Amino acid sequence: MGIGSKTLDKIRRLVHKEGWRRSKAVRLGIAIGLTLALSTLFPQGRSEQRVTGYSVGALWSNDDVVAPYSYPLLKDPSRYRREVAKALESFYPVFDLDSASRRKTLDSLGTALDQIIASLDSTSSPSQVPWPETLPLTEEEKAAMADYLNGKRRTAAPDNAIRIAMKQELLSLSRGILPEVLDTLYYTGPFPEEVLRGEHPPVSLRVRASEEHVVSSSRFLTREAFQNRIVAALEETFKNPNELRTAVAKLLVAHAAPDITYEQTHTDEARAAIIRRVPKTDGIVTEGKVIIGRGEVISAEAKTALESLAEARLKRGGTGAVIGRALGTIGHVIIIMMLFVLYVRFIRRRIYKDNAQLLLIGLILLFPAILAFFSVQIHTQFPLEYLILIPVTSMLLTVLFDSRTGFYGTVIVALLVAGIRGNDYNIALAGLAAGAFAAYTVRDLRSRKQLFTSIGYIFLGYLIAITALAFEKASPFEEVGIELLFAAGNALLSPVLTYGLVFGIEAIFDTLSDMRLADYENINHPLLRLLQEEAPGTYHHTMLVAQLAENAALAIGANSLLAKVGTYFHDVGKLGHPANFIENQIMGENNVHDSIDPADSAMRVRSHVTAGIRLAREHHLPEKIVDFIPMHHGTLRISFFYQKALAASGGAVDESLFRYPGPKPNTKETAIVMLADAAEAVARTIGVRIEEPTVELLEQELDKLIRDRIADGQLDECDLTMRDLGIIRTVFARLLIGTLHSRIVYPTNRTPAFAAAERS
Repeated sequence: MGIGSKTLDKIRRLVHKEGWRRSKAVRLGIAIGLTLALSTLFPQGRSEQRVTGYSVGALWSNDDVVAPYSYPLLKDPSRYRREVAKALESFYPVFDLDSASRRKTLDSLGTALDQIIASLDSTSSPSQVPWPETLPLTEEEKAAMADYLNGKRRTAAPDNAIRIAMKQELLSLSRGILPEVLDTLYYTGPFPEEVLRGEHPPVSLRVRASEEHVVSSSRFLTREAFQNRIVAALEETFKNPNELRTAVAKLLVAHAAPDITYEQTHTDEARAAIIRRVPKTDGIVTEGKVIIGRGEVISAEAKTALESLAEARLKRGGTGAVIGRALGTIGHVIIIMMLFVLYVRFIRRRIYKDNAQLLLIGLILLFPAILAFFSVQIHTQFPLEYLILIPVTSMLLTVLFDSRTGFYGTVIVALLVAGIRGNDYNIALAGLAAGAFAAYTVRDLRSRKQLFTSIGYIFLGYLIAITALAFEKASPFEEVGIELLFAAGNALLSPVLTYGLVFGIEAIFDTLSDMRLADYENINHPLLRLLQEEAPGTYHHTMLVAQLAENAALAIGANSLLAKVGTYFHDVGKLGHPANFIENQIMGENNVHDSIDPADSAMRVRSHVTAGIRLAREHHLPEKIVDFIPMHHGTLRISFFYQKALAASGGAVDESLFRYPGPKPNTKETAIVMLADAAEAVARTIGVRIEEPTVELLEQELDKLIRDRIADGQLDECDLTMRDLGIIRTVFARLLIGTLHSRIVYPTNRTPAFAAAERS
């Protein structure tokens, strides 16, 4: 197992810890954290995006708006940004010229030569000289430099005077070469690469505090280019071997002090000064001026005036107004999220009580909200709002939970995106249409081929919304075409991203999509093979109940695949002791329950629930399938042994010993399996008692069964309606009557003796 799988296992174990998954404090923390995270994405408090709520082309239905006082008319943020960008075209990064750099270079070079000469005096081998680390010389270059400084090319008996002369010659040579290279070019030290974006942009060079020159950055030399220029100059003035010229060039470059440096502070000041000179306003709205009247169409000018009035009121309100806006934004988010909280609280209680699922839903809702935030922050003329992946949220919630949750989530995320974009109704409507179509296409996701269906339906949703809004606003065709192009990109990207995310989410949160569920539909699963071999009666019962559950789920619009697969594993706990259950007992053999106490019998029967949960988890079945094992019995009473205990004790019996541990079914699918499991037993009993049962009789018995379950409170926590229960009863009766039909007695050639024996 690699490091990645170990980490994944740790995360999965953390997610599955029951303590935090059921904690009310954690649930509250998730709600507060998500609310605050979403609130920070809303436009309150950000100067570049104002809260509007006004759409150009819409009708103003309120009273006339008159300016209560004079206030500045703010420019549209996008136009202001364009003007700032235009002004910054004349902005240049600032560099300082260091006139003392050549002197620093010669001083550093002289010190280095003294150190090298002293080292040569103390050793006979150039390779043993501690050459500076900044001087990457080859062995040939080191030998050439040592020979030169030792004067071996001029005299056979060098002395200190000759070496000093060599040093002075190098310094003099440097004084002649450096000005030649630097007079027309500048040697730069390290500075941020992003400063000089583009092909040789101009820069501002500060010669002195009050004097700046604009020069091309093409005159700047990097360290490598500077060394090449030194080598070229040495070739003309220093007639020595190549190795020596290269060594001298490297020595000069290693100790050369850059003569220009990038000034971040001065650059920022210059940039800020240019931005300050760009006005943010377009004049003044005078007191008493009518901004817009009732029934008028909101023009771009009126929209700007209304936004400016809102900003003016905010500034006049001071800190209190800012705090009020922040609280209003939080309230805005709370109202939107409360719609979803009410849904899961009263309709999807299973989700509401599981903090892991709530956290997952919160992250899924947060994803498009973050994209909406960036669509506002990225300054471009392209319609980035149509790249907000609302359909991803719709499909993820539908695949991982159900279609109703997917649709509710789509509505919520459309409202959030609209609010983050400054009450952008258009993108909310378009995203809602595309998201609803996306949820529809994956409500029964079984194969990857549905990817292409999703792409088409998502684009269809955007196409309808964008076209309708374009006709309403008389938008130019070019603008509509670009919006549709971006919507097509969204339609292509959303399904692909959804399919990728589903697998990651399933691995961490142990959720169950239909694609993953289909992997467990195979009846050759090891547990089912064991059931077939060791408990054939239970296996036959399981297959029949699975058929009942699948058909009933189809009839009422529940997840038929989940109901079927859940049924496959609902009785695997009987593998431990198959003979404890009547369907596995061989006719003629003693029933194990005849010789033991009724309470002990109930305990043995009840234990198949806990044993089944243990077996299912050992085989790594998803929790959504494991739920069927305890829920198909709920907290029902084991009536046969309860009545037997009552008869034996005269009425003093602890009923809790004769009830299953629960929990009760909390989904349509688990409730269907509970009813199907009991319906199969009812049909079997009728088949024993009555030779020719009818559909009407079977429906009556099933009706009584359903009423008993309702009276016992077993269906209180699932969302089956009375209409659903009526349909389920009819489906069960239609299927079960086929298992109870009479058999044809075929004639046989029998001897009189055999017939007599058969009669006896």
